[in-house]
Amino acid sequence: MKKYNRKQAVVMTIIGTIMVCSACGKAEAAVPDVVGSMKMNRDEMLTVVANQDKIEDKEAFARLLLQMYKENSFESMKFSEDEGYPTSLDMNVYTRKEDIGEKDPIMTVEYKPEEWNAEYDIVNATEQFHLYVDDEMVEDN
Repeated sequence: MKKYNRKQAVVMTIIGTIMVCSACGKAEAAVPDVVGSMKMNRDEMLTVVANQDKIEDKEAFARLLLQMYKENSFESMKFSEDEGYPTSLDMNVYTRKEDIGEKDPIMTVEYKPEEWNAEYDIVNATEQFHLYVDDEMVEDN
């Protein structure tokens, strides 16, 4: 078994730490996040970064974003429910934060009621809402 001197051991420890930290950063980077929010009355409009180069299944990704919103589980932004839940939700999704303002969104997601009613909100009246991805209605599950 080869013995390492103190200097070599320190260098190997630093390199190992850097490799572990960069791997952790890449794993977290794949999680979508909200980077902007605007509310008009009770309609919520979000700017979301996917933190991935390609979205294979846009419908599943849209459902994930909707679930994350309802669970208030986005990392960078937490939403207040003091005034109730939104009556509609619109999201523009970009690949990376740097693409915002430079490129078109890679997808759009809308969650809106079939008929507008001030009593409907996206959490307590889900049977009244439909999910749209890139302006196409997604089948309800």
